Amino acid sequence: MSRRELPHNLAAERAVLGACLKSDTAFWGVADRLRSDQFFHPLHQQVFSVIRDICTEGRLSLSLVASRLPAEDEEGRSMMSYLAVLLKDAEDVGSVEDFVPDIAEAAARRQLIHLAECVLKGVKAGEKGAMDIAADASAAILDVMQVASPKRPQRIGDLAQSVAGAARMANERDVMPGFGTGLPSLDEIVGRMGAGDLIFLVGSQGDGKSALAMQVGMHVAMSRPVLLCQMEMTAEQVAARELAAASGITVGDIQEGAFDFAQRDAMLQAQQWLAGPDMMVLDDSRMTIRQIRAHCIALKRTRGLGMLIIDQLDKIKSEARHKDRFERLAEITGDLKVLAKDLMVPVLVLAQRTRGAQRRDDPTPQINDADAPSIERDGDIVLAVWRKESWLRQNRPHKDAGAEKHGNWETQLALCAGKAQVISLKHRRRKPFEERTLKWIGKLTRFEELT
Repeated sequence: MSRRELPHNLAAERAVLGACLKSDTAFWGVADRLRSDQFFHPLHQQVFSVIRDICTEGRLSLSLVASRLPAEDEEGRSMMSYLAVLLKDAEDVGSVEDFVPDIAEAAARRQLIHLAECVLKGVKAGEKGAMDIAADASAAILDVMQVASPKRPQRIGDLAQSVAGAARMANERDVMPGFGTGLPSLDEIVGRMGAGDLIFLVGSQGDGKSALAMQVGMHVAMSRPVLLCQMEMTAEQVAARELAAASGITVGDIQEGAFDFAQRDAMLQAQQWLAGPDMMVLDDSRMTIRQIRAHCIALKRTRGLGMLIIDQLDKIKSEARHKDRFERLAEITGDLKVLAKDLMVPVLVLAQRTRGAQRRDDPTPQINDADAPSIERDGDIVLAVWRKESWLRQNRPHKDAGAEKHGNWETQLALCAGKAQVISLKHRRRKPFEERTLKWIGKLTRFEELT
């Protein structure tokens, strides 16, 4: 397609430029919705850039704009004359903001044409896989959407009115926004998981963080579709765990077929129950944020999306080179925050505690235990799940430690057997450092309320 055939609206571009030349007030009315590269005509791009620079300096005038542009346009006309015509024609155009959507729409269409050409070129080249090409295209489409419908600053009063209206509706209908966890004790410290929330769940190996995340996800999936990006287990292993939790039969017995007729019926009932929650599992161990985003967008547009769960943070691949792990994780958590806001769903990300954190004299979880400072920066909610029983079993006193130490160890082990603590390490809307104790059923990898 030739350049002349590309979508454009020169009349709208001239109207906007003329109005901006007439008054810096007109420029500031469109400054947050238009960029110079959205103009089709190269000279119009230059003029808008110069007007932007001069308005930023605070001294707009026709002569000053002309002085920063070429003396003549591409057809040999005086630049001052060209600007004067733009200014004169703008006298009867009405509101300058009415022309912004036309310019933005044409720019978005040109971007889509360019994107389609890039996709076709990439497919023909054969250097990238289809999934990578699709992920790149998905991210580019989001950029186009931002061009076609850019966000604008909003008055706090208008926002407050909207929030208050939603609160009144929730109060009158007795339906709260967001999602609960399915565990009342956990809800007391987490509250409702809202749209755009980035939630981190930190835990040691074997403390049940995957089980807890899945349990919360299954609760949400009873009302909305949930996507689990599982980077450690296979989809079948996830399903086996859920079948065990729902049937009361251990994962080992299910996999080995070691169950009686009564248990067979229980497993059949569990299988039928699991057909209800709208939970989808993607077991790819080498996903990037871009690929995760592509899957989420496709799902949201076809079936809807209520929540995203990622297991786990360290497994997410970065597309860029980084000098160290901290820089890599900082980029990933920042991208996850953007993803949560773009999708407008809660995003729950699991993170592994370091071995060093577990070797402290006081092994109670802390916010920096995942060795990723950006978790505290980007997370709206940071939780930790901890089973002291597991830690004690890994730190049994040496046989020569003496009877008193062994006695204390056994007493502590008995007190925390079958229990798990969930601690709120950060919460933007609630008081942090709240803690609740849940019952842990290890053979079924399931949490319940402690009675």
